[in-house]
Amino acid sequence: MAATVFITRKFPPSVGGMETLAKDVWATLSAGAATPTFLVAHGGSNLLLPLWLPRATFRLLVLVLRGKVDFVLLGDVVLHILLAPLLRVLGVRYATMAMGKDIIWNRSWYQRLVLRALPRASDVLANSSATAAAAVTAGTPADRVHVVRLGVEDPQVDRHEAAVASAALRRRLGVGDDALVVLTLGRLVRRKGVVWFLRSVLPHLPKNVVYLVAGEGVDAPRVRTSVEELGLQDRVHLLGRVSDAEREQLMRGADVFVQPNIQVPGDMEGFGLVAVEAAMRGSLVVAASLEGLRDAVVDGETGVLLPSGDPDAWTRRLSDLAADRTATRELAARFQLQCRERYARENMGRELCRVLGIPVR
Repeated sequence: MAATVFITRKFPPSVGGMETLAKDVWATLSAGAATPTFLVAHGGSNLLLPLWLPRATFRLLVLVLRGKVDFVLLGDVVLHILLAPLLRVLGVRYATMAMGKDIIWNRSWYQRLVLRALPRASDVLANSSATAAAAVTAGTPADRVHVVRLGVEDPQVDRHEAAVASAALRRRLGVGDDALVVLTLGRLVRRKGVVWFLRSVLPHLPKNVVYLVAGEGVDAPRVRTSVEELGLQDRVHLLGRVSDAEREQLMRGADVFVQPNIQVPGDMEGFGLVAVEAAMRGSLVVAASLEGLRDAVVDGETGVLLPSGDPDAWTRRLSDLAADRTATRELAARFQLQCRERYARENMGRELCRVLGIPVR
């Protein structure tokens, strides 16, 4: 019986949004497809990719030559550029996932490759409407581009578990029940808007707002400098890189999760998977109405969308949330239920199989 092969260069134990998505895609495909499935994945450092790719190509060739492959799903546009020509020669049906930045990354040599390769893709699975629009702009026929609503594993966090996590986090921070604990979690790059939030919003919020920043990245020095220059050391906790267990407890214990993205040329938020993860764990998500975040957060249903780069709108809304923590918790609980229904991993699995024409169990 012919099989489906999923090839990805981003997979756990490496950490990031693409890695989480790849894990969930594999889980849904392997559990839902009626035909056999094979995983060819790299879960290590990007520095080792040149060593992994030849091995991945060899394994794919072996599976094809043994007649075991009916369909190949490529994990992103980079893999499409590298492997699609071989798949066409072999006559193997394939599709390509697209994440956003893997289309628009502003290096001239890379853009030439994208503009040459992506329009030839038989099917492109975009992680958001913004990514789909980028694929069409790159020359891919619109009828070959499909937006697949992403889904994540639901940890089934109830109110009691969230309350326990919140109490533990407050003890760790040394803040009282009156504090509004606000969290940003993820790779610190300019588009995430952390520096903008520190300089344009936090100084104008009530003093009971405490801001946690978890993660590392190229923008980390600017984040630290902003905190020092503004004298925000007593209100901002820079946690650096956190473990999976700490990450889980932060999302469960925070009152509000903010993703204040700003527009950056040559970069974009393809989806914003962590916003879904935070909402599923009971944090009230407030995000910029920008790019793929518009797909990750449904305004008024799974979270709150605010204009990107508008400090007045952000200050007003977060001040309202800080003024009534009981109302904030109730709103977060309602959004959590809606998020579980909309972004269930099982829904993504069914949609993937339908779009790709893979028989389901």
